[in-house]
Amino acid sequence: MLPIAALLTAVQSEHDAGGAASPADMLLRPEPGLWIWTLLIFGTLLFILWRFGWGKLIEQLDTRDRAIRGAVEEARSEREEAERLLAEHKQLLDETRRKTSDMLAEAQSAAKGERQKILDEARRESSNIVARGREQIEQETRNALSQIHSKVADLVIEVTRRLVPRAVDSASHRELAERFAAELEGRGDGHGPQG
Repeated sequence: MLPIAALLTAVQSEHDAGGAASPADMLLRPEPGLWIWTLLIFGTLLFILWRFGWGKLIEQLDTRDRAIRGAVEEARSEREEAERLLAEHKQLLDETRRKTSDMLAEAQSAAKGERQKILDEARRESSNIVARGREQIEQETRNALSQIHSKVADLVIEVTRRLVPRAVDSASHRELAERFAAELEGRGDGHGPQG
């Protein structure tokens, strides 16, 4: 505060002395006392700052610079990690889509195969049922024809016994009737009735 007070006092005394110089002129006029005080104050301040403040200020700036560089490096590292994870996620997503598509195609193929298998099984079963039905019909037809032959043979024997007075044994009648029935059957197998 001393140099400022001295400066103000000097300015005031010059002004009071009746000098025509303004305060701005006094500050611009080179005076060795003012220079010495200014240099002395500037040097003292510079020494105090260099001795006590400059090192701490530089240390704080260095610390802040290191923190900023660390944050930038960490951000760069995290960005690279995020890009790597994103690429990995995209690859995993593509792989999952491909696997899903493959599984869907495989399921559709298996469904078509199973459908074809079921249709083939149904056709075989249908053919078996038809074959068994035909066989059963043929068996029933043979049984019916056998019964008809037997009845015809019995009727022929009865008719023969009534029409023919001489005695013919039962075995001969049976043989004759069966031969007659076989001839009738032979005529009925596609040749039609003959007259």
